[in-house]
Amino acid sequence: MPGITLTVAAFLAIFLNTAFWKAVIGAAEIGMARHLGFGLSLAAAMLAFFVLLVSLFGVRYLFKPAVVVLLFVASLASYFMNVYGVVIDDTMIHNVLETDSGEASGLFSMQLLVHLLLTAILPALVVCLWRIRYRPFWRELGLRTLTVTLAIGVLGVSVYSHYKDFSLVLREHRELRYLVNPTYPLYAAVDTLMQTAEAANAPVVPLGRDAHQQRPVGAPRRVVVLVVGETARAANFSLDGYTRDTNPRLAHRDIVNFPDFTACGTSTSVSVPCMFSRQGRRDYDEYEARHTEGLLDVLDHAGVSVLWRDNNSGCKGTCARVPTEDLSNADAPALCDDGACRDEILLRGLQRHIEAGTRDLFIVLHQQGSHGPEYYKRYPARFERFTPVCASNLPQECDRQAIVNAYDNTILYTDYVLDEIIDLLERNARTNHDTTALLYLSDHGESLGEHGLYLHGFPYALAPDVQTHVPALAWFSRGFGMGRGCLARIAGHAYSQDNLFDLVLGLFRVQTSVYRRINDIFYACRYTNGARHASRN
Repeated sequence: MPGITLTVAAFLAIFLNTAFWKAVIGAAEIGMARHLGFGLSLAAAMLAFFVLLVSLFGVRYLFKPAVVVLLFVASLASYFMNVYGVVIDDTMIHNVLETDSGEASGLFSMQLLVHLLLTAILPALVVCLWRIRYRPFWRELGLRTLTVTLAIGVLGVSVYSHYKDFSLVLREHRELRYLVNPTYPLYAAVDTLMQTAEAANAPVVPLGRDAHQQRPVGAPRRVVVLVVGETARAANFSLDGYTRDTNPRLAHRDIVNFPDFTACGTSTSVSVPCMFSRQGRRDYDEYEARHTEGLLDVLDHAGVSVLWRDNNSGCKGTCARVPTEDLSNADAPALCDDGACRDEILLRGLQRHIEAGTRDLFIVLHQQGSHGPEYYKRYPARFERFTPVCASNLPQECDRQAIVNAYDNTILYTDYVLDEIIDLLERNARTNHDTTALLYLSDHGESLGEHGLYLHGFPYALAPDVQTHVPALAWFSRGFGMGRGCLARIAGHAYSQDNLFDLVLGLFRVQTSVYRRINDIFYACRYTNGARHASRN
């Protein structure tokens, strides 16, 4: 037993923690001779730590299955940490649990299969074939106790001998704990599953049941379309200063653009529930948000018709109590292939939904947007303006400019889709005399290789700006009476997804105790019959 325990521990520490070692070397300059002693002590501490971990399962009939699971978890985690630079925390576990087959298939590759073969399947076979000789109970207990005692001793001596280095490096670089594999991924998975089990039968807490509209008699119907973008970062919007012209259509529209807008999270599973909840980013609690009514419920209480149309992996519980339409696998050969649809599918039937009722209407369109890593699949061929493109789900194997080219083409396509929606809303304002508006904001940003990071989902406190700084804009028909000069003055202020809840309530003239005027971006610019619209604080 000690032999296989030490072998597995060494394999985990050396071969499946390369992301951790790269980060430590960069943080502590272990390559320099003066820090070599700390590096050796850290290696000994890691080995001892994994000996303790593996020893936890040192029971007949449990040991081998548990070690096989550890190897597969560690192998998968190490692959995604090394290839995409992601961290496997509770947010990433939520993403895994809530992803669809289309998103998941985009991450599979021959490289992943080879990695699993070398670091999980073959080592697991060795473990299964390893003949373990179990001794009589007391001798076996004594041997395991000795093994654990020695491991604790090595761990203690290693830390004590370089305590100053350990404390400085681990205190100044707290992100290193996220990279210890497979302990942190396992902790995140267990924590997530426990939260999910706890929440399974929790009742939904009501919110804003006092909501009602202040709608003048004879006032035209209000139709607001909110487009929730996917993985669009402000850094690649020409509206926000990007040197490439990725927004040629929107640049000629009478829109208000918000160049300083931040996301609530760095993944869809956090940002989408957060932006529609009453909570703000600093107070966001995933459990509470998913079991408390949100913006869509309050609008419904007020008498506003609500519809969620999805071309992504779902609304993450946000639309659970309102009408929804999943278009991600629609039967539309011109727009859908390989188990996914391009975002023009969101336009199909949109006019029919607008004409179907007479009440004020709020429609959410959830984009596929710029979802990676297969950016080249997110737009039709006619939008491939920037070339060459990375046609792979392994961005680290492509030239970085090819990755950026493919990504920029997705932004160019989003520009077209938004322009088409504005066209449709303009026609409704002109022919049906509706008062119409478009709101757009992305759920989070994306890393395209900067600092060795790809995709998104990095812990918010450590995430680069490109994952949190997102594009946001609005367009209004004349019926909203927004002062253009006022809109221009407010556009440059700093805003975030925290503002969405209140600005939408304000656009529909909803009065409720949960409305916060201070967060309503458009309050100062909203006029009715020449007078500023009065709403409750």
